[in-house]
Order: sequence, then structure tokens, then C-alpha cells
Amino acid sequence: MRPELSFIYDPEMRPVSARCSLCGELMQPPPSTLLDAADMVVWLSQRFIEHHKLKHLNVERRRVPRD
Repeated sequence: MRPELSFIYDPEMRPVSARCSLCGELMQPPPSTLLDAADMVVWLSQRFIEHHKLKHLNVERRRVPRD
């Protein structure tokens, strides 16, 4: 199973946080200066990419069968 980014929304349906679907770790919330939902998604996605590289990439590589 590959990790995915799962968003957490506020009552106005803006993404205020996100978590890794595999390990459950919360990504750092976007800064309060970001008001646009699209900018928040990009910011959280960048945190997830970093998280994935640090925590899951080596584990996934070990699971891939080699020819």
C-alpha cells in the first residue's frame, strides 16, 4: 500500500491540515498567510512529498521485487 495525502477541512471546506494515510502523521499546517485553498493544497502537498521521501521511500524500495 502506497501512502497518500488525506486532507482535513474546516467548516468552509478549506484544507487546514493533512495526514499521511499510511502512518497517520499530521503534516505541518499551512501558514496563516495562505488564504487561498489551492495554495494550501500545494503547501500541504509539498510537506507530504518531503515526508514521503524521509519516511516511506526506502521502505517502498525494499518491497519492490528485483529482476
